Amino acid sequence: MSDNKVKSKHRSIYEHLRNAIVSGEYAVGQRVPTEAELGAHFAASRLTVARAMRELERQGLLVRRRGAGTFVRRRHSIERNLFGLIVPIGEPGKSIFGRMCGEVARVGQANGFGLLWGDSLSAEPAVQIQRAEKLCEECIARKVAGVFFAPLEVPRDQIAVNEKIANSLRAAGIAVVLIDRDIYDYPDRSRFDLVAIDNRRSGYMVTKHLLDLGCRRIDFIAGPMTVATVTARVEGYQDALLRHGITPDPRWIDHSDVHKRDALAARIRTSDAEAFVCVNDYTAALVMHHLSAAGIRVPQDVRLVGFDDVELARFLPVPLTTLHQPAEEMGAVATKLMLERLASPNSAPRHVMLSCELIVRESSGGVASGEADASAAGSQIGTTARSACGPN
Repeated sequence: MSDNKVKSKHRSIYEHLRNAIVSGEYAVGQRVPTEAELGAHFAASRLTVARAMRELERQGLLVRRRGAGTFVRRRHSIERNLFGLIVPIGEPGKSIFGRMCGEVARVGQANGFGLLWGDSLSAEPAVQIQRAEKLCEECIARKVAGVFFAPLEVPRDQIAVNEKIANSLRAAGIAVVLIDRDIYDYPDRSRFDLVAIDNRRSGYMVTKHLLDLGCRRIDFIAGPMTVATVTARVEGYQDALLRHGITPDPRWIDHSDVHKRDALAARIRTSDAEAFVCVNDYTAALVMHHLSAAGIRVPQDVRLVGFDDVELARFLPVPLTTLHQPAEEMGAVATKLMLERLASPNSAPRHVMLSCELIVRESSGGVASGEADASAAGSQIGTTARSACGPN
């Protein structure tokens, strides 16, 4: 059986039981069907059934009693000591959110709070919205104390879904702390607590780095989604160009779908850019792949930078220059804000912006001292790359 079918069976069993518990179909203290009974009903292996039941047990919905069976757990004593997560955790090594949420879990547990994890939200926008709305409903049904919410990356005509989710939680008396970005597009600001980096300054930093290397024509690969982080980074990119006497050209900013690889590859091949600023490291990895396929060398022919400093950044064919986000610290600060919000629910909303660092690697034509592979070979790459953008 394929991994997708196994996952589908697991999700079907999990959602069936969860919905039955939340709706009251299975009352507190009631015994739920056995693994064998569920396996027969869903035509699933006992391993798949057990996985779904373990997840429900971890979330505090079920309790196993040796020799008696599995029962719906009495939740009134733990609900208010529970936080919820509506966050696109993503694949390991490709997102900062896994590290961030791990720290939320650690600090929350140290303060007596469990964590309600949902399925990863990394998916097509329509699926992502559906999953987020279900998680929101579950957090409300479970009466969690607070929710950490990273607003969804969605097309512009669907951006209101973020406001809907946040306001639904607030209306239910649940504290909300936003992480990484606001529910509104930059520069608008909501009345929820927010922990993030200064994305406008970050866009300025990575672009200035390329300008200082001699580049003048720099394109920004932004992607199609409406997210406050993207808008702010583009603003910072334009600030840097203007500061260096270069008038930004809207045609230098690409909002096409980076997953439509033919379109992205065509854009890269036909661009006169000396360098690309990519909205995140995953996008930079796609751009690097298409540059290589087109016979365009990084950094000798064109320079490349990203944002986030996820794990894959240092292991790309050409290690990536990127803006490091302090994910663990963001998680810790977000949890501190949540605890303070619970203690003082009527205090003014706070926006905490953490500092971040530019990590210089070979993709931009320079290697910072102390970086892995900062060898004579790396220095030679940086020297060769100067011909792409002029003298440093």
